[in-house]
Amino acid sequence: MRANPPVDYHALYQAFRRHADWNDGEAISFDGGAIYNPLFVSRNAAHLLGHPRYLCGPHDVSFEGEGLEEAAPDCEIPQNIRFRYPLICRSQAAPAHRHRRVTFLLHGLNERAFSKYLPWAYEFCAANGAPVLLFPLALHMNRVLPAWAGGLTSICDERRRIPYNQFAHRFNAIMSQRLEQRPERFFWGAVQSYLDLVDLAREIRAGRHPYFAQDARIDLVGYSAGGYVALLLLLEDPEGFFADSRAALFASCAPARDLSLASPLILDLAAETALMRMFVKNLDQRASPRMRHWFEWHGEGRWFRAICGIRTDRQKLEARLKQFAPRLLGVANTNDDVMPLNSILARSSTSNRPAEIRALA
Repeated sequence: MRANPPVDYHALYQAFRRHADWNDGEAISFDGGAIYNPLFVSRNAAHLLGHPRYLCGPHDVSFEGEGLEEAAPDCEIPQNIRFRYPLICRSQAAPAHRHRRVTFLLHGLNERAFSKYLPWAYEFCAANGAPVLLFPLALHMNRVLPAWAGGLTSICDERRRIPYNQFAHRFNAIMSQRLEQRPERFFWGAVQSYLDLVDLAREIRAGRHPYFAQDARIDLVGYSAGGYVALLLLLEDPEGFFADSRAALFASCAPARDLSLASPLILDLAAETALMRMFVKNLDQRASPRMRHWFEWHGEGRWFRAICGIRTDRQKLEARLKQFAPRLLGVANTNDDVMPLNSILARSSTSNRPAEIRALA
C-alpha cells in the first residue's frame, strides 16, 4: 500500500493557481511531492487560421491565406504560443538525477482549468513513481485569451437565439461559437497540439529537458480529446519517440462518426452539427487545399482522417493498431453518451491482439 498521506487537492490547486510568478526551477511543495511549472514555447502556431499565406516547408508548397477578421487571429494568440505546463514529481526539490520515465497526461475538449487533473496526476505519480506532465492542448487551459472569460453571457444569449440549438450554455459558448464559425479550427488545433508534443519529446531525446534523461520512456494518458492526440502519437510514432510507450485512453477514440458532442460541458448542437458536417459527412469536399495536402502528405493528417471514420482509410488504421495494441489500454463507461462503448469495442476488436478495453458501469 502507498504510504503517502492524503492530499488536500483543492488547497493544492488553489496554491498552484495563485502562484503567478514562476521560475523554471521553482516548485510548490506538498506532502509526498512537488509541482513544477516549466516554460514551453510553441513553434507550431503558424498552422492556425489567420495568415495571409501559408508555406509547407518540408514539401515546398504554398497555399492561399485563411484569414480572420478578429483582432487577435488564432495564429497570433500569445498565450497559445508561450505558456507553462504543470509537472508533478514525488521529490520536493529539483531532482539530483534526471528521471527515466514520464507520463504525458492530456485533457479533454473544452477544458479551462487543471483542477480536475491534478488529483489524477498525483495518483499516477504516487502509484508508479514517475513524474506526470500535464500538457495543455492548443487553445485550452492556460493557452487562451483572457478575454474569452468575459462576455460569456452575451455570447450564450446569441447561441440560444439560434433556432433549435440545444445545449447552449455559458460553459461551452466560446468554443461553440468558434467551431461553428470555422470548424477547421478543430483540425489545426490538433495539428499544433500534436507537433508541440513531438517537440517536447524531441527536447527530451536531445537531452535538453532539465528533468528527464535522454532515453526516458514516455507514456501517455489521454482523456476524451486528449486520447485522440495520444493515439495520433502512437500511430505515427515520429522519429521513434514513442516506440516503447504505453498508453491508457479514457473515454476516447471512438470513430468520429459515432460521437455525440452536444452537451452543456462540451459543445452546443449547432457547433456539433458544423463539425459533423465537415469531418464526417463532407470531409473531402469541405477541406481546404491546405488541409487536403495535410491529409495526403503529413502523417498526423493521414491518421486524423482515418480516425474520422472515412471508409477507405479503415484497413490501414486497423493494420497499424495491431502493431501496438498490446501497449494500449482503453477505459470506457457503459453509461457514456459522448463516447459510446460499443464503438470503442468495435475499433479495439479489429486486431488479432486487441487492445484491452475495460468497461466501467
